[in-house]
Amino acid sequence: MLVTSPEAYAHGHHLPGWYDAVKAWTPRSVWTRAVGAGAEDEWMRLLEGWGDRPVLVKDFVKSRKHEWAEACFIPSARDRAAVSRVTRRFLELQGEDLNEGLVFREYVELVPLEAHPRSGMPRVREFRVFVLGGRPLLVTPYWDDVDGMEAGPVVEAFAEDFAHVRSPFFTADVAQRKDGTWTLIEIGDGQVSGLPERANLHTFFPELKSRLEPPSR
Repeated sequence: MLVTSPEAYAHGHHLPGWYDAVKAWTPRSVWTRAVGAGAEDEWMRLLEGWGDRPVLVKDFVKSRKHEWAEACFIPSARDRAAVSRVTRRFLELQGEDLNEGLVFREYVELVPLEAHPRSGMPRVREFRVFVLGGRPLLVTPYWDDVDGMEAGPVVEAFAEDFAHVRSPFFTADVAQRKDGTWTLIEIGDGQVSGLPERANLHTFFPELKSRLEPPSR
C-alpha cells in the first residue's frame, strides 16, 4: 500500500513545499537554486533587508549542523564574505548529495543544552513529532543522550497547522525558544525520518499499523 505519493513526499520533505503551511511557526526563510559561479549576487539579493541578523544555510532538506561554524551558521546576513564562505563550504561538503537548492533561514535563539560531544555543535531543547493523517502519532526527544527531556504540551500550538501540510505521514522537529514559546525547525517525510533511540517502538509501530489499516466491516 502506497501511503505517500511522490507529490506528497516532495511537499512534506522539501522546505519550499511545506513552508507556507507552517509559516507562522517557523523561522523566516528564502531559497534559490542558484549555486554556480556568480551565485553570490542572488544570495545577497535574497538577504536584502535582513540587516545584521544571523542566518543558517542548508539545502531543501539537510543542513551541515555538525560543521556549525564552517558550513551552517552565518553571523550576519549582510556580510557578503561570510555568506559566500559558509555557503560555498556547505556546497562543497554536500557535493552530489545536495537536495535541489539552497535555503537561508533566520537564526532564532533556542533553549540551549550541552554541545554535541563529538562535533561541538550547539544543541537545543528539541523534539521530533511523527504526524499521521494530520494528527500526532509520537512525540519523542530529538537527542538520545540528553536527560530530563519531558515533552509536555509540545504540539498543541502546531496541531491546526499540521493539518495543512499536504502529506499523510511526516515528521516535525520542534524546539523551545528562550522566551518559552515553541518554533518549528524542520518537516520531513515520515518514511525516511529516523526514529530516535528513546522512541517507544512497542507503542509506535502498533499505533501506526492500527491507523493505516482500513476499518473492519
